[in-house]
Amino acid sequence: MKTTLRTIAITIGLTAALGSATLFAQTASKANIPFDFQITGKTVPAGQYIVRLATDRHMLVFQNVETGRSTLLLVHGYKSGTLEEPKLTFRHIGEQYKLESAWFAGVQGGYGPLPGKSDRAGSERGMLATVRLLQK
Repeated sequence: MKTTLRTIAITIGLTAALGSATLFAQTASKANIPFDFQITGKTVPAGQYIVRLATDRHMLVFQNVETGRSTLLLVHGYKSGTLEEPKLTFRHIGEQYKLESAWFAGVQGGYGPLPGKSDRAGSERGMLATVRLLQK
């Protein structure tokens, strides 16, 4: 009986602790992106987007607020650390902006697109543009 009560108490305690930690992790935010940008080889128009990290943390979803259309992007965790202010960074090369990383408030690590062959050669060139993510 004591073992059962202890197990229940530990389960409730762990659920409360883990649940409160996930409350601080914001995996969906709004972004006002002032330029057209590239995702998976497609040009996505400038505008207001809801940017969401999927629960499996392997996919970013960009949903255009005006049209409701979504664009999906496979990502991987590639930088460590946790930021309190979420942001998107884009690499500006020539006339194109390509997503470089996405950071969400309270989420461990930054996420970026899976690198393609063309991305490896130009990854160090160009300027970075940062877009702040707002709470949804």
